[in-house]
Amino acid sequence: MHACLNPDPLFGDKSVAWLRKGFNIATGDASMIFVGFAFFKRTNSAAVGEHLMILINLLHVLPISSADCERGFSQMNLCHNSGSNRLLVSSVNDLLMIGVNGPPLEFQNVTKYVMSWLKAGHHGALDKATGLARKKVCVKHSAELFN
Repeated sequence: MHACLNPDPLFGDKSVAWLRKGFNIATGDASMIFVGFAFFKRTNSAAVGEHLMILINLLHVLPISSADCERGFSQMNLCHNSGSNRLLVSSVNDLLMIGVNGPPLEFQNVTKYVMSWLKAGHHGALDKATGLARKKVCVKHSAELFN
């Protein structure tokens, strides 16, 4: 709303004060923001001062809905479920980063990464277990409690 349309000289000052407090802007910078806002109102929104621009730039990063947050939780539920609950935090972080920011899986070509993994001597997901089978350990004195 242009300043000339609203005769109240304090129009918007409470909102600017609330934003300053919410963004934890220092008191010295706050006074310059209010001066910039007053100048902004006097010039019918034609001139934006440097300090007011800081506040405006902070407003540009605020989400207008919770859709991004919901998308993140949805991706978290896909990555961290009962089948993959033993992943390291760094692995879950990497999966979430790819899931939220990366292209869809059908457009990703991971063949070269899989081949480099296998050439480095790591096992594939479908490889059969190797090594000796573990022997079952039966502790006789405690096993008798459940018979």
